[in-house]
Amino acid sequence: MANTIDNKLLFSAKNIDKHYAATHALKGVELDVHEGEIVGLVGENGAGKSTLLKIIIGAESPTSGEMTMHGEPYDPKNPLDANANGIGMVFQEQSLIVSLTVGQNLFFGHEREFSKFGIINWPKVYKEAQQVLEEVDISNINPRKRVNELNFATRQMIEIAKVMNVTRQAGDQKCLILLDEPTSVLSETETKNLFVQMRKIAAKGHAVIFVSHRLDEVLEISDRIYVYKDGASVGMLDTKDASEIKLYEMMVGRTTSSEYYQIDKQSKPQEEVILEASDLGLAGIFKHINLKLHKGEILGVCGVVGSGKEEICEVLCGDEKPTSGELIIKGKKVNFSSPSKGLREGILMIPKERLFEGIVRTLSVQNNIALSNLKKLSKFSFVSAAKVKKQALHWIDQMRIKTNSPKELMIQLSGGNQQKVVFSRALASECDILILNHPTRGVDVGAKEEIYTLVREIAALGKAIILLGDTLDECIGMSNRVIVMKDGLITGEFDSGIYNKPSQVDVVSLMM
Repeated sequence: MANTIDNKLLFSAKNIDKHYAATHALKGVELDVHEGEIVGLVGENGAGKSTLLKIIIGAESPTSGEMTMHGEPYDPKNPLDANANGIGMVFQEQSLIVSLTVGQNLFFGHEREFSKFGIINWPKVYKEAQQVLEEVDISNINPRKRVNELNFATRQMIEIAKVMNVTRQAGDQKCLILLDEPTSVLSETETKNLFVQMRKIAAKGHAVIFVSHRLDEVLEISDRIYVYKDGASVGMLDTKDASEIKLYEMMVGRTTSSEYYQIDKQSKPQEEVILEASDLGLAGIFKHINLKLHKGEILGVCGVVGSGKEEICEVLCGDEKPTSGELIIKGKKVNFSSPSKGLREGILMIPKERLFEGIVRTLSVQNNIALSNLKKLSKFSFVSAAKVKKQALHWIDQMRIKTNSPKELMIQLSGGNQQKVVFSRALASECDILILNHPTRGVDVGAKEEIYTLVREIAALGKAIILLGDTLDECIGMSNRVIVMKDGLITGEFDSGIYNKPSQVDVVSLMM
């Protein structure tokens, strides 16, 4: 850990205010970062963390306030301007151009460095791109490969390599790296590698601002932690003086509940079996899957990456067709060829990649809620605008969605409120079976509690839920029953009643 008392001040933000029309996003925010340290930034969704980072990187301008970098006034006009001042950022939404190659993305905007007489030396580009990848220990990626051929987690590692390259090009200048929820789609191994790279950067005298909703990660990697609430600074702690409980209390303004997963509200499933998989298989991924899901039950599915749990959910909702076995919904054998057919049979998945699969960011809140039940809102093939708005107002009230209007664009909402809109769409569809694929991923601790309460209420209404938790603890805490997968097979099953939750050790022993 860096000795921040003795280290030179690298970056400072004082009295930063930001207004968006009627929204006061930042209220006199302050932040100091010293050379060689990693600073954690925590707060509920909508607290202003991402807005502050966008101002630092030059993607947004503050309404008022001032910043300094290297002791000089700092007022970037755009991200390239920020890069020239030694600041780089990994955006939460990702910023890669998927139709370009890895190498082209790594040096996007810096092509002149590889040009002579207007002609780009592509072999040199890809040779240096390979060196950049090797610097951050991800040399297994071909720099000539197009980004759209890579999975989401790999793309995130490319984003990280791209921004780490800012420090590589800086020479003797000390840099500041901004990481906005970089671990939300990374595996445990990838996250550990990221932390190694962050420590390497800090050891060279550069600094990192790290934003994560996972408080344990912030406590593990940070030297100091700033806490924001409702767009304002509420305190700063040295990590040695911090704990998850203390951070939680500062973030939400109340003490953490001992019943974090609302276990006292866990309802008993009904006898009726609403979904049954019999010897279900997907060639090369999973096989011999036999499970039953009861009305009003929350069934947790645990397993490491590659266990087959994600692909089972894709088969159940119609994203993939099984190669063997049967799927029975409400006593009827079904064969989905698309998610729309699954929806007609009453099954819907809330995907883990909310920004890319769960919402249309350029549509309004009310239109996103309406996406899965347009027939109910239509007459003679015409969608009723009045019905769309009335439905949205109902769910905005029910879900306590923070929005200025049903017509506000989804892109303007915080991550937690976007997730509430996704849940609203699922409930408005009146589906009987919901697959929740990491429903709290990218959501802060305060919004998580609201989602847990919501999931309990949905189950109490008789809806059946299959849950892939963001953490093992979440999966166990929320479920009535837990099945464990390894290498495409179910290796065990646990009752997870109110008074007999299985231990994480017992579950992990069947996962590894």
